Amino acid sequence: MKKLLMGVSFLAMIVAGCAGSVSDDPEKIDTALVGFTSCVQSSRWSEALDYVAEDEASEISDGDEFKEEYKIAARRLPLSTLRKAGLKVDGKGRLVGIKDAMDEANERYIVSEEQAKVGTNLEEMEKEHIRRRLEEGQRVMKQEEEEANKEQEDIVYSNKLTDEEKRKYGSTRDLQAPEKFQDENTEAAEEEVHGDYESD
Repeated sequence: MKKLLMGVSFLAMIVAGCAGSVSDDPEKIDTALVGFTSCVQSSRWSEALDYVAEDEASEISDGDEFKEEYKIAARRLPLSTLRKAGLKVDGKGRLVGIKDAMDEANERYIVSEEQAKVGTNLEEMEKEHIRRRLEEGQRVMKQEEEEANKEQEDIVYSNKLTDEEKRKYGSTRDLQAPEKFQDENTEAAEEEVHGDYESD
């Protein structure tokens, strides 16, 4: 009986040792990958977990069902990508390293989503660009209008003599047009040319 117990425990240790060993046999890996991806594609999540090593299966699932982020990651990973991921199989033919591959797929997808968002707001960017151009145009028009008003003011003010110009050129009365300027010489000249209108 003692020998039988020792034999059974020895056999159990060998089986446990085989289950814990990791292999990179391409044929076993390919068999596990094909089974895993076919279950994923047909949404048989509990069956897909049978192809994953126990410790990883407990991390990627809530009991018998994949966690949502790992469902999405598993759907994103085609068989060709998984074959290049450097996965291995344990002694029972279950995949080891599949969780890391799915985590990496999720990280890549998050980055690519952020990169994709760069171009999605083109309409908003165009509206913002148009708004800025309109504001700039209004600002330029306001400046031009202010400059035009200032030029007109300068023209108006330039017709007025400063005190220094008045001393130099005389009073502003001297700069009036001849028809507006009337003195006794102008009246005498008009009488000679036109005659005395009052005497008629």
